[in-house]
Amino acid sequence: MTNQVYVEDLRENPSLTDEMTALLIRTVTQTLDYENVDVACFVSISIVDSDEIKALNSEHRGIDSVTDVLSFPVVNLLDGSPTDDAGDYYEGRLILGDVVLCADRAKEQAEDFGHSIEREMGYLTCHSVLHLIGYDHEDEAEREVMRAKEEAVMALMNLSR
Repeated sequence: MTNQVYVEDLRENPSLTDEMTALLIRTVTQTLDYENVDVACFVSISIVDSDEIKALNSEHRGIDSVTDVLSFPVVNLLDGSPTDDAGDYYEGRLILGDVVLCADRAKEQAEDFGHSIEREMGYLTCHSVLHLIGYDHEDEAEREVMRAKEEAVMALMNLSR
């Protein structure tokens, strides 16, 4: 089973390195492996600037502010396995959805938290993939579950704070 991750830097002056692209792809795979997702998946990751993510946040969530990451799931999974109405497939891979990362915000947060940009981008990607497979953080219990999973994946990837 091989996942496919499409990464594109949509900023006016793209600066995504091959190393960062590889990290994002590895994070998607590690998160899906950690969650025992037993079907090959397709995930799209777009890197955008603050203006673009603010516009998307306003359009899709009604929140007129910059955020760090947005997730757009398009499938139905239950405990990492597709349901009967899971969704569409692309080249034999279940389309999980789209991740939109704000590089500006990730850089700010990495500096604020005192860790690397790699750790922040990896963390945000993991967080978003968990959303794509059905996790949320609407209440404290859900938040704790997601946080534990995120930290476990970051530890597996040696992306400590």
